[in-house]
Amino acid sequence: MNRLMIPAIFALTLCPLLAAQEPGKAADAPQPSAVAERDQAIKSARTICIKSETAFITVSTFDRALMRQKNWDRLGLNIVANPDCHADLQIDVDRLIFTHIHTYVLTDTSTKFVLASGRVTAFDGIVASGPMAGQIVKILSAARLPVQAAEGDHGL
Repeated sequence: MNRLMIPAIFALTLCPLLAAQEPGKAADAPQPSAVAERDQAIKSARTICIKSETAFITVSTFDRALMRQKNWDRLGLNIVANPDCHADLQIDVDRLIFTHIHTYVLTDTSTKFVLASGRVTAFDGIVASGPMAGQIVKILSAARLPVQAAEGDHGL
């Protein structure tokens, strides 16, 4: 009788767990409504504020790196110099201690939702600010610009 009880207990324990999982869906994939909500927050933004948590990347360095990006002028965003001002979006830049890893987090200031984040490995903050600004402008361009402008001009 013990031999029959072990598979029965195993089946009763495991079946609800298997039934609860949906095949083919990744748990880490964002829901379509979350992506649409993120894109809407980026589209409706008019101002952006930069905060630096490290001495290796200054706000003015990152400000210049953003403005050097080719699609920045088309985005229609204004950079607010005063961090106490109420901007629509905020970029927090930092450097992990004792590493060459520089990170950024783009948040919606009204909802405090994280819209994007990333990291760049570079020896210096000045060098890291260019690729980080490029990543941020690419994210903003994907949400704010038409598809052709976000991908770049592929003329003849």
